Amino acid sequence: MRDASAEPVRQTLQCQCCQRTIVVAVEGLFANPRSGSPQRFCNAACRQAAYRRRKADVAETTTAQRSGGRDRRLRPPEEVTPTAQ
Repeated sequence: MRDASAEPVRQTLQCQCCQRTIVVAVEGLFANPRSGSPQRFCNAACRQAAYRRRKADVAETTTAQRSGGRDRRLRPPEEVTPTAQ
């Protein structure tokens, strides 16, 4: 028989890189310990991607690089100069 009680309260946060919702705690079931700095990324891959973006001086909102292999590069957007017509 299914429990008809209300769903427990969940504490969530959003990954700064991919905007994925992460459940940090569920009332009465589990809670991640509060040691160190607060969690900002969902996993190590998102943390590394944010590090690469900061190092390349690229905006945090730059789309993820899904492919490219070892030669992929993050480049800041080129400034477009308007041409006189």
